[in-house]
Amino acid sequence: MEGNAMRLACIGIGSNAIRLLAAQWQEGQLCAVRRERRGTRLFAGLIGGALTQQSMGSSVHAVAELAALARSDGAQEIFVFATSAVRDAVNGAEFTARCEAACEAPVEVLTGEEEAVLSYLGASEGGSCGVIDIGGGSTEFTFGEENDILGAVSLQMGAVRMNAQTPVLDARTYAQTVDRCLKMIGRDAQTLLAAPPRAYWVGVGGTLTTLGAMQCGLPLFDSQTCEGMVMTAGQVASWGKRLARMSMAERRQVIGLMPQRADIIPSGIAILEAAMRAFDMGELRLSAHGNMDGYLKRKFRERAQ
Repeated sequence: MEGNAMRLACIGIGSNAIRLLAAQWQEGQLCAVRRERRGTRLFAGLIGGALTQQSMGSSVHAVAELAALARSDGAQEIFVFATSAVRDAVNGAEFTARCEAACEAPVEVLTGEEEAVLSYLGASEGGSCGVIDIGGGSTEFTFGEENDILGAVSLQMGAVRMNAQTPVLDARTYAQTVDRCLKMIGRDAQTLLAAPPRAYWVGVGGTLTTLGAMQCGLPLFDSQTCEGMVMTAGQVASWGKRLARMSMAERRQVIGLMPQRADIIPSGIAILEAAMRAFDMGELRLSAHGNMDGYLKRKFRERAQ
């Protein structure tokens, strides 16, 4: 089958959500056919180092549902990968085996560095670029020059993880979370901090798309309106402080903030504020493209060789 007629699908088992991307390859570009999301918050079910039966069950169900959607759309191949929550779980192999049985496709557990590289491949627009991908369980930083990866690191700080450690309920706990993230970046991302600064940064992940929707006053992130929009460090910090002062009920009324994210969004923004301060980012561009786009780009290119 010709590459431009082939349809591939990717399911990403994240710490906060299970996502599907089905796409075709046309004129050297990845063209999305379907994007779907199921919020299962798998990382919240990581108790004492193991995923609970309930958290595994809801996520396995979501994987099976999304695989069925991909096949109904005519996907010739389905790829499945898992990230931070499954990496951390002592029973991750049991969970991936259940997912494989449910979706009839192998599950690849990515390392943090692999996840970082895929986010860069999915979101970078070329040139001297830095990419930050804030997930539920971890945050990835990648430096690149065109298609060359210069450095990549994955840190154990995600929106769900940080919220589980210290829920952001006021300005004080928000500031504490920013400080903890700054210390973690300074300790675990020294090689990137010592590298020459990037010409521009791209931010991906649910925290970033939520910020874009809130900034534009849209119910949800709209790619035509928000893709590539620029947010300044001042705007990011302002949103973090504003949301931290709100009650959960007040947060759920904010246009652009999905109610199920009301508890974790200040933690995600605290991670972003810390990153922008640590890397001296005055601004960054928002993108809905990330590791799933990078994964499928790589698969299409492999099949074209």
